[in-house]
Amino acid sequence: MEDKLPEGGLRIKIVGVGGAGTNAVDRIKLENLEQVHLTAVDTDSQVLASSPVDETFLLGRTVTLGKSTGGSSDKGRLAAEADADELRRLLREIDLVFLLAGLGGGTGSGAAPAIAQMAVEEGAVVIAFCALPFQREGATRAARAKSSLEEMERKCHAVITLPNDLVFGQVDASATLMEAFAKADKWIKLGVHSIWSMLFNTGLINVDFSTLRSALSEPGGRTLFGVGYGKGEALVEQALRDLDNCPLLHLAENGFVKDTDQLIVNLTGGPDLTMAMVNEVMDAVSEKFGCRNSLVMGAAIDGSFYNQLRIIVFGTLRKTPLPKKGYAPVPSASIPPNLPPPGTKPATGPGLETRQAPSPPPPPGKRNQREFAFPRQEDNRGVFEKTQRNIYEGADLDIPTYVRRNIRLNRG
Repeated sequence: MEDKLPEGGLRIKIVGVGGAGTNAVDRIKLENLEQVHLTAVDTDSQVLASSPVDETFLLGRTVTLGKSTGGSSDKGRLAAEADADELRRLLREIDLVFLLAGLGGGTGSGAAPAIAQMAVEEGAVVIAFCALPFQREGATRAARAKSSLEEMERKCHAVITLPNDLVFGQVDASATLMEAFAKADKWIKLGVHSIWSMLFNTGLINVDFSTLRSALSEPGGRTLFGVGYGKGEALVEQALRDLDNCPLLHLAENGFVKDTDQLIVNLTGGPDLTMAMVNEVMDAVSEKFGCRNSLVMGAAIDGSFYNQLRIIVFGTLRKTPLPKKGYAPVPSASIPPNLPPPGTKPATGPGLETRQAPSPPPPPGKRNQREFAFPRQEDNRGVFEKTQRNIYEGADLDIPTYVRRNIRLNRG
């Protein structure tokens, strides 16, 4: 890796923060990714001394004296603030920053959000991979990780979480501690490599950095990310099943499936990749995740991927959950003019009639047209459900107008 990239080239930096982040960066160094710079940042001088990464930065010399934070996230934050000028210099003129950190400790929990904020202010797109502590590590560490994660989600363009309990559950009981942590780092490495390959592997339909930046235009959204791989005769079925089992994907779902705002689906296959395979994957992905605003597909042919298929799903989730299934709230615009808004007292007085607020909906089994509950728009595309959405000014034109505008029909 050269210190100076070609003029106009995409500049990517992978920054590991704290002990867990530095370990992850050390493993990624073995990948030899083109046009990627690696940086290890920590408050512990001994950890940095053993790192094979060329660029290391001892954080907060005046705060911790090179002896780590002792688990204090406040010290981690102060260490980052004390060296803000140097950190900004490391992040300047970088297009994409992968921020790797373990949350729950001191340096990762305290310094990572501050570094993310600096990178965003320097103009970079920031994608963070955050390892979360074991449940048995106690409530204090879990609360510290939760607080830091919420801050990371507010400041980064995308945050992909990786709880240690979930990942280590995939490791055999006889595995060594080194093998278990290597499994966790493997998922982080796979995530970074997948996004890198999506940007740098020239394909039939390219997903470039501009597309990625557009999909992650605003920090603060929830992130959907998953990778699936298949090989052999039933490679499409294998890849879709592997995608379903991807731990990085299941962390983000949490009831938000089919509510994505922006979605990128990138496929990598061999020369034998057929249009039928592509259609099968896109139908399955669209059915599982849906998309309100924009769905972008990329496809690349790799000569070494003969009889293989890799699926990458990456995007942002709806920022607020949908109402629970049942009776949907009636928008004020659809309330008849002779009725006051729900929750207000009836109008009374000379010349005024007493108006009664709408009665609450009846229990299940006694519904009629007046208590019609609008289904989710994503489930009402009818004959159009197998096609790409026809979006105009944020509205899906394939959904009937009365459904989109929540208009109750008077059927006499």
